[in-house]
Amino acid sequence: MKQWIKAASLSLVILSSSMYAHAAEAAQKVGYVATSQAMAQLAKRYNVAEKLRGEFKDRIDELRGIESRMKTKVDKMKRDGELMSSSERTKLQREMASLESNYKLKAKALQEDQRRRGAEEEQKLVQKIRQAIQDVAKREGYDIIVDANAVLYASPKDDLSSKVISAVK
Repeated sequence: MKQWIKAASLSLVILSSSMYAHAAEAAQKVGYVATSQAMAQLAKRYNVAEKLRGEFKDRIDELRGIESRMKTKVDKMKRDGELMSSSERTKLQREMASLESNYKLKAKALQEDQRRRGAEEEQKLVQKIRQAIQDVAKREGYDIIVDANAVLYASPKDDLSSKVISAVK
């Protein structure tokens, strides 16, 4: 009976060690991508900043015009303020306050719209990068792709950044 237990336990040890060997053999292929670098290069390639500047050019010019009118009024107040009647001075101060509140309102709306549009364009690039990563991973046989910032050490041969950037359509 003791020999039978020894044989069973020995076969169990052999079976479990072979399972570990198969698990080690089935190790996954892992690569990495510098996504921040990819985002920067693709933003340049697609001229995202220039596109957004062009989209908001008219509104930025309008704000510059308001700034110019405010500066003109401030200069007039400094130059002629003591010579003006109190009603003229009050009228000029009200005009300056109106311009300032108009400027602040339009500047805030512009900032919010620029932030929203910037986020939309960034999201488009993220989707393109994600799709390119999936395409490269399938083509190259990778099981896992991680961001380069999460990697402490990896072989340069597993850096897929340039392949992903070139794969973006």
